[in-house]
Amino acid sequence: MKYSKDISIELKEILKSCTTVAQRKEVAESNGLSIHTLNSIITGNRKITTKNNKCVTDLLRIAINNAKEMHFSLLDYYQDIKYL
Repeated sequence: MKYSKDISIELKEILKSCTTVAQRKEVAESNGLSIHTLNSIITGNRKITTKNNKCVTDLLRIAINNAKEMHFSLLDYYQDIKYL
């Protein structure tokens, strides 16, 4: 997957809303990053680089799987939970 250096507002919101803190922590640890670094990437305070882009891809996969478990597409799942 190819990313720009800045994370889009939509992707930022989807990754925060459709993954849990525990899932983000697990992804960060498995990729050798701190949870604080990963959160900074998600919030747009740090750039996406070749060293951390796998974390974003892994989180996106988790968000998609979370949506599938609820029998939604990712966008429908996001729209459904963003107001909770």
